[in-house]
Amino acid sequence: MKRKIVFACMISALLLLQTAMAAPNVEVNGTQIDTDAVIIDDKTYVPLRGVFEAAGAEVSWNEETQTAGINISNSLSDDELIPSVIESVSPSVVGIIGRGKTESYYGSQEGIMSGSGVIIKTGGEILTNAHVVKNMNTILVVMNDGKGYEAQLKYIDEDTDLAVVKIKKIGLPVVKFANSEDIVVGKQVIAIGTPITFSLRNSATVGHISGLNRSVGEPYRLVQTDTAITHGNSGGALINMNGELVGITSSGYSGTNTNFAVPVDTVKYVLNQFELYGKVRHISFGAEFQEDWLAELGVPSEAGLTIKGHEKSSPLAKASFKTGDVLVSVDDVAINSIVELNELMKNYLPGDTVKVGVKTNGEIKYADIVLDEKAKTE
Repeated sequence: MKRKIVFACMISALLLLQTAMAAPNVEVNGTQIDTDAVIIDDKTYVPLRGVFEAAGAEVSWNEETQTAGINISNSLSDDELIPSVIESVSPSVVGIIGRGKTESYYGSQEGIMSGSGVIIKTGGEILTNAHVVKNMNTILVVMNDGKGYEAQLKYIDEDTDLAVVKIKKIGLPVVKFANSEDIVVGKQVIAIGTPITFSLRNSATVGHISGLNRSVGEPYRLVQTDTAITHGNSGGALINMNGELVGITSSGYSGTNTNFAVPVDTVKYVLNQFELYGKVRHISFGAEFQEDWLAELGVPSEAGLTIKGHEKSSPLAKASFKTGDVLVSVDDVAINSIVELNELMKNYLPGDTVKVGVKTNGEIKYADIVLDEKAKTE
């Protein structure tokens, strides 16, 4: 009778088999196991039960269905898994403290500022929020073990609220990046950072992904989480249960469980731009756009973006579009919010040519325009 094997999940096992006349040795993950492997017609046969049980699987046999069940599950409960993840990632999360000008009710004054950061290169590069370090005159990075190192600002991009600082230290443990497609609403996440005061360095809180692609007055989309995040957590790590970076914690609404992080896909985009150009080469249409009031409230809208004004030499002006016209598409992708436009522009560079659809005098007209690069003052 034919027997069906059902694999509940997959493992990676290394089988080192000898094809000599003597009984072959079998190793699983480098450990030799006691199993009745045999050689028949110069082919080596290894019983699956011994291999999978050695790898921590539960093997069962259903006589009625003639099915072998092989179940491999994480043996750690949440109470065990969460501390394990925190312990493995914490060495890659740092505290950042510095002196600089702060704004308050009494005006601008010199003060101490702090935040968090995530190690992204073994050679000393640390990712954080731009708003954490942009006003710091001196920057001190404090590692998980309490050792401090002076840092220099290497890259900064205020539009995405990301920056990189560098310390003179090698051999650092780096954080691993999650795949953006694996980030879904409801999955458990952990925030690690330095909330409120520097004495609370590398605090960890647990929550869930509450929403994706959030537009909350920022130029780019954010990940929403109910994980507790407060002042000082900015620039810290939001990680999944595999210990991978989901996003860089950045902001939230005080007194609520509604907090946000720069998603890992934006992080990867910005770091790639930093590596290639030393900055993020943001796209400019040379125009100021106005969203429909529904889009401003986060309600789905198909009204496009109204051109409030543009420079005489802007790409839109060169195509004879004017104030009051409505941008409705770019390369046949519908555009109904500024965030949608900015997210789409991640796929382009200044100098690229795109086809825009613009409603003018009640009629949609199309034109090819050459994209400009956004100036720092825009």
